[in-house]
Amino acid sequence: MRIKAVKNKYLRAGSSYLIGNMFNTGIAFLTVPIFTRILNTNDYGIINTYASWVGVTSLILGLALHMAVRSAFVDFEEQIEDFMSSISLLSIFSTIISAGIIFLVIKFIEIDIQVHLVLLCILHGFSSSIISNYSMFLMMKFKYKTRTWLLILPNLIGNLFSIFIIIFVLESNKYLGKIVPTALTSFVIAIIIIIYTLSKSKEKCNISFWSYALKVSVPIIFHGLSLTILSQSDRIMITALYNASETGIYSVVYNISMIATVIGGSLEGVWVPWFTTNLKEKRLDLINDRVVNYIEVMTFVIIGILLISPEVINIMAPKEYWIGKSIIPPFVLSSFTIFLYTLYVNVEHFYKKTRWIAMNTAIAAATNILLNLIFIPRYGMYAAAITTLVSYILSLFMHYRYARKINSALFDISLFIKPVISLIISIIAYYILIENFLIRWSLLLVFVVYIYKTKRSEIIKLLQIKD
Repeated sequence: MRIKAVKNKYLRAGSSYLIGNMFNTGIAFLTVPIFTRILNTNDYGIINTYASWVGVTSLILGLALHMAVRSAFVDFEEQIEDFMSSISLLSIFSTIISAGIIFLVIKFIEIDIQVHLVLLCILHGFSSSIISNYSMFLMMKFKYKTRTWLLILPNLIGNLFSIFIIIFVLESNKYLGKIVPTALTSFVIAIIIIIYTLSKSKEKCNISFWSYALKVSVPIIFHGLSLTILSQSDRIMITALYNASETGIYSVVYNISMIATVIGGSLEGVWVPWFTTNLKEKRLDLINDRVVNYIEVMTFVIIGILLISPEVINIMAPKEYWIGKSIIPPFVLSSFTIFLYTLYVNVEHFYKKTRWIAMNTAIAAATNILLNLIFIPRYGMYAAAITTLVSYILSLFMHYRYARKINSALFDISLFIKPVISLIISIIAYYILIENFLIRWSLLLVFVVYIYKTKRSEIIKLLQIKD
């Protein structure tokens, strides 16, 4: 009975995370045509630039402390409420210091910048970091319902208020109609989280927790910045070195590949706390048994996305974008490679080797930029898709070597042989049948039935914990 109860808990958690992530992705997709119609191109451009800066600001102001929360569940599980209180105060302190430096620079160097946008960006970045910290706490606690709502509410409320204000309130500077509600919604939720976190702790601030958190998290800041470069540089360089038209096509395909990333992130929401608990208890055989099922599930997802992606592009974009169908396989392979190297990143993180994580990502980002400089001027978006895949494969290889050096009993590379062969066969079928809708979808149907009949018990096994 206990095994069944635990299995159901993991199944509910995985389903909730998937629903939350898919809902947020759906909101992002569905609101694009709305905001592009109620905003002019200048306003829309300001909003997207602002969003990019919020991502960077959140990482720097928040000091990537959400990653320290994961480690704290290993080292300070009995004091986790006090740890959360301490890092909340550390985030506030970091934001005040950083904001002071930013405004001093603006004042003395006399940078031509909209100060109100800087202030909103700081508030928004701070709020996002607090929400990320608490989201990680909920994930490790397996409070999946609360975490799912935390994934959904800021985005949903912010977008609803934004649409109303842009249409009915503002006549000019309509970009503020999107930025202000989104920032303030996040800020209100962050304040509620801080008040609640402080109320639950006995020791509000422990400097030793600050030292521990910074030691784990600071290298992750560079990891996050490198990831941003790795994910954004392709589009910037295609525009600069080839043409903006191919950047548009490339971006549409990239957004479709994010479906795999969303599902992978949802699965990881179940895997990470389970993996951390069992590695802490040195149940290596159980972990190696379950990871086979974990990889299989993601392989099935990738193959399914690959087979339906031409029709997704047909629905999402007009004909001039359809040429992007040819670069879908490198994108989905990149998503799969990210999934695989995350297995080893989790090992490195458990042993608090975050400096190596940061160094690895920086090397992959630098490799991607170098390859882009060489090949994009000749081959445009096709080169960018391949160079991104090559960079992620390099990252996988480096993470594999280092994680196996830390713990050679986990995740032998032979685990990838069957999934990779399956993906190669699927990619060959994709290119042969790229314009044949009926055969491709028939194959997908056969594939789904086969998985249900032969792999159902193994997939369910992934969601079980045996004492």
